[in-house]
Amino acid sequence: MNSELKELAITAKELERLAGLEVNNLFIGSMIGGGFRPGLFKSSKRWFSFGLMQIFVLILTMILTLPVGLLIIRNHANAVSDLPTISRFLQVTLSLSVVLVISWNVTMLRRSQLLLPLARLLDDVDQYNEVIRAIDVIDRLDSIGRLPAHTMERQQAIEALEIARNSLVCGLMTEKILRQNRSLLARRADLLTTIETNLMSLRALEVNNQASEYVDLLNEALKIGMSVQQEVQQLSQSS
Repeated sequence: MNSELKELAITAKELERLAGLEVNNLFIGSMIGGGFRPGLFKSSKRWFSFGLMQIFVLILTMILTLPVGLLIIRNHANAVSDLPTISRFLQVTLSLSVVLVISWNVTMLRRSQLLLPLARLLDDVDQYNEVIRAIDVIDRLDSIGRLPAHTMERQQAIEALEIARNSLVCGLMTEKILRQNRSLLARRADLLTTIETNLMSLRALEVNNQASEYVDLLNEALKIGMSVQQEVQQLSQSS
């Protein structure tokens, strides 16, 4: 990927700075104080990662509940039971672990609802970065003569991505301001104005009567800009 596209891409480090929270494919925030990303259910790869994470959490809670299980079994050592001591110990430990894992999942899902506006913006960022990677692939094919050159259309696509990037940054900053301190509205008004201007600029670049790879990506950038605008409007109405 050339330096121009690298500068346009929104990196994980920058995303965490803008959002004010740790962000990955599974979580917004940490495993303790954050929530699940709704987008983790959109692909089989993320489903697989989610399943592995659940197994890891279950094993971890079982390890943490071992002392509790031992204490319960010791206190009831003289109780009449048809089950062997080891079986009872495993039963108690597993039951405690399952209850804790279920409780943790319910808590994470509730927090996910509170972070839903940010989650939608993060999905827009993922889509935006996918467009960046698509342009990189087209550039590589152009360089070996596999595709006809579309210099002007490429420049328009790059310009649209620059505007879309600015809108995403403003959207993330707006969401963070409202989430962290809903009384600070002056800065939000400036960001909303910037997003409106960006969307108007994107629409001015929209091309409907041509068909090429770059034009498709340009229109994709427009969709991202419109999505950011809609999300920020919903945030404003709910604040």
